[in-house]
Amino acid sequence: MEHWNQLINTALLGTAKKQAGSAGMSGPLLQTADTILAQTDTDKEDKFLQLAAVLYNYRQSGTQPITANVAPMKVCPPETKAYCKPAAIRVLHQVLETESIQLLQLWLEYCVKANVLVPPAQLPLILDKGWRNKSLRALVAATGGQRAAWLGHFNPDWNFSRVADTIEDRWQNGATAQRVEALKELRATDPVMARTWLEQSWPRESVTVKTELLSVLEHPADPADIPWLESLLTEKSKQVKETATRILKKLPGSSLHEKYWQIIAGAIQPDKYGQVTVALPEITDESIFQSGIEKFSSDKTVTDDTHVLYQLISSVHPSRWEEHFHRDTERVIALFQQQESLKPFIPALVLAIAWFEDKERALSFMQHSETFYIDIIPLLPAAQQQEFGEKFFDEHPDAIIEYACKHQEEWSLQLCTRIFKYAATQPYTYNQQFMNNHIRLIPVSIAAVLDNITPVEAYHTGYWNNIKVHLGRLLQAKSQVQSL
Repeated sequence: MEHWNQLINTALLGTAKKQAGSAGMSGPLLQTADTILAQTDTDKEDKFLQLAAVLYNYRQSGTQPITANVAPMKVCPPETKAYCKPAAIRVLHQVLETESIQLLQLWLEYCVKANVLVPPAQLPLILDKGWRNKSLRALVAATGGQRAAWLGHFNPDWNFSRVADTIEDRWQNGATAQRVEALKELRATDPVMARTWLEQSWPRESVTVKTELLSVLEHPADPADIPWLESLLTEKSKQVKETATRILKKLPGSSLHEKYWQIIAGAIQPDKYGQVTVALPEITDESIFQSGIEKFSSDKTVTDDTHVLYQLISSVHPSRWEEHFHRDTERVIALFQQQESLKPFIPALVLAIAWFEDKERALSFMQHSETFYIDIIPLLPAAQQQEFGEKFFDEHPDAIIEYACKHQEEWSLQLCTRIFKYAATQPYTYNQQFMNNHIRLIPVSIAAVLDNITPVEAYHTGYWNNIKVHLGRLLQAKSQVQSL
């Protein structure tokens, strides 16, 4: 309609430059337009708006509504489990006020253990929390019941609530992140099948996706993967080759690991007098350096040969030394500590224990070493992690806190007290968000000693006091959850 286009031009230019008119109109529409434009007590802006209203409704006249066949909405199936009790809902409100995801996780774990459901009134909020925090999704799906799965049909963000999804479904049809998680789940229960899935889909994957999926095979590394991983070293993608190489380095028996060991075994030899000589032979195999071993030392006090040998030792499984020296773990550790030629490589041996996640030798090393090595802490049993964390806290406070935050069990009161005394000196680092993120590790009993923990610097006092007040609310909510 030309008169509508004219009206649009007036809107674009403004009534000061182009006034609305009745050009192109006819019949009753022209009469109405002339009546509007003839008004003497109305300004040109009002005339424009009145004319626009008339034209808009004129254009809509006779328009047929869109019809569609819409399937009737399915009714939510009845629940087979009971909803949680009012007391638990009151605790939920207290937990949500703290904005701590870990506390919400604890509350949902209570619901799973009690075999009860989140009530309908709170369910949308909990589903939204699950959408924003992947760590909650399995718990939300388990406590959402039929209603959560039903709501997932209407909101794509809540689709994770459909508990009927299988690992195969997520692997075949999910986004990359979902496929990675599905592969991790299968890897934990059936590593051979996980690798088989990956081999079958490999030709169809993009380079970026290949790298993400391949990284799943690293935890845990499986010797049965060696032949396929070694075949990937001919891939065009640098990222894929680097990922495959990194995993092969964690697999004793791989050709790369054996090459490393052959060089080390030739370089470090005991003589008939019980002394160990160290002399790195010339390395002619360039694949050693292409695998990530640096040729030259950046430290003027360390020779190139020592630097190369240090890297090789840190990349070879510690059990090889027991075979090489015909000694058990304790005697191998003692040999490294006693022989002057081997002492520079003790940290490399520690790195090897950490690299191969050798928990048995980690504990033995900590028990028989005169030096504390922080890299071994995550491999120790929970009790020993806390024990050594307390004992050597002052030497490595930040590193011990970092490892402590990965514990599966609550901190002891002693370790927690040490952490908070240090946190009081660094309140901008160990702030309210830190407390939110690690509240499940913090024992409720720490509340009794919080008032005795004060900052060294006076200007930290106000900020630390705010943190303590917030922590008090978290501990109270945690106590309420634990008492359900």
